[in-house]
Amino acid sequence: MTLAIGDGANDVSMIQVADVGIGISGQEGLQAVMSSDFAISRFKHLKKLLLVHGHWCYVRLANMIIYFFYKNVAYVNLLFWYQFFCGFSGTSMIDYWILIFFNLLFTSVPPIIYGILDKDVSAETLLQLPELYTSGQRSEAYLPSIFWMSILDAFYQSFVCFFVPYFAYSGSDVDIYTFGTPINTTMLFIIFLHLIIEGKTWTWIHWTVMFGSLLFYFMFALIYSGTCVSCNPPSNPYWIMEHQLAEPLFYLVCTLATLIALLPRWYLRVFQGTVFPSPLLKARQLDSLRNKAQKDLTQVCRTPSQSVQHAL
Repeated sequence: MTLAIGDGANDVSMIQVADVGIGISGQEGLQAVMSSDFAISRFKHLKKLLLVHGHWCYVRLANMIIYFFYKNVAYVNLLFWYQFFCGFSGTSMIDYWILIFFNLLFTSVPPIIYGILDKDVSAETLLQLPELYTSGQRSEAYLPSIFWMSILDAFYQSFVCFFVPYFAYSGSDVDIYTFGTPINTTMLFIIFLHLIIEGKTWTWIHWTVMFGSLLFYFMFALIYSGTCVSCNPPSNPYWIMEHQLAEPLFYLVCTLATLIALLPRWYLRVFQGTVFPSPLLKARQLDSLRNKAQKDLTQVCRTPSQSVQHAL
């Protein structure tokens, strides 16, 4: 890819032709800035723009794209596994409104926040170790192997999410939506916990959006199932969520399926971080050690003053 940097009107054509254009606002006007993708005020800011924000932007976009593919494949495959039991008639064991809102509302905001605010390595470390920028040049975050591994993981998670409730409810007299409610709820937990495993930065915004999405799902499901008396006859979701939340089997199925589905992903991350740590992972470990040292230093600095105050 080609990067063009200019600060004057004579650089506009170069900035527009390049893959990424950077305009510098200076004495020659704002023509370059108006035609650029990114604008900075001084040449000295170019280092941070490339090494820090360029790295973050690439990693965020790559991870978010992979996550969206994973999320959709995992959820759609739930319907695929069910087709083997309904003669490939296209019947869904999840209510259509829940099915539509799952991607549209329930699981849409957390990955967007993840794609905007996630920071795999701190800005200080990226500036001190400019060689970390080469990971983006080699496309390490979006390799074909990483993509297909995520797709296979999505198939596995959907398989577990479907067949654990299937065997748990086999032999019992339950209707189609009673069978589909724990599957849908379990997939919601799996998708969010998968995001927690893959995320590198967690702030109050992340947790607020995550728990807010979960709360919104349960509130909508409770209100919808409590008021939808004749939505999809002859089977309808009336009062199904309320009955499910009162059953211990529902919580057991959701917990067991979530743990089994996420264990391979978690073990893989632990194995990679222990046996084959990448330079970026080593940089994150350096960040954690630095943060721990700063906290210890802060605690040591506070201790004498607290002792003096106690003595007084």
